[in-house]
Amino acid sequence: MEAVMDMLMNARGATPEERQRGIEAAKAVLNRAGMTAEEAASGAFAVEGWDDMGFPEDEEPSEAEYQAAEIWYEANKAALRACCVDWPDQKRLEAVGLQLLTKPDEQLADRGTALAKLRAIVQAEDGKEYSDDRIFLLALAATSEMANGTLARDLVSAVTVAYTPLAHAQFTPDEPIEPKRQAVFAAIEALEKASAPPN
Repeated sequence: MEAVMDMLMNARGATPEERQRGIEAAKAVLNRAGMTAEEAASGAFAVEGWDDMGFPEDEEPSEAEYQAAEIWYEANKAALRACCVDWPDQKRLEAVGLQLLTKPDEQLADRGTALAKLRAIVQAEDGKEYSDDRIFLLALAATSEMANGTLARDLVSAVTVAYTPLAHAQFTPDEPIEPKRQAVFAAIEALEKASAPPN
């Protein structure tokens, strides 16, 4: 992932130069529209959230949100075109596109740092958290250089699924917490092995 300002380019298998090309293309779209990445993405979140809710009439996005969403989608398309030019179709499918950079300590962590932070969070977990998106973001960062996007998604999912019972252990006080912690460590270990760069 390559970041600049408040955006990062998530394109599995892209070189730093390709990712930077994508970011620059997105910036050009946003600059022409006179809009920040956060403003444009906020519009997209509003439109997609309304879709997820089943289009309730009383919560329809404003015209400004629709316009902002269009700018975000245009910026994302420009970023993908610029980053993934001449890529084979299968590789292009692994490119997610633009994301907002909201938690750089997690989203931009290198693999080793991400794994260490994951283990530290799990070790300190007392079962009273309702959710901790750092786990998801760090698992994503730890697998960001994997060529196999499907496997990477499965590994990230395994860690986050294993973490949920630990984070919500207060709701099952009759169950011991340590086996739940060890299940997360096992998922992290599997992620570490599968995401190790080839020798």
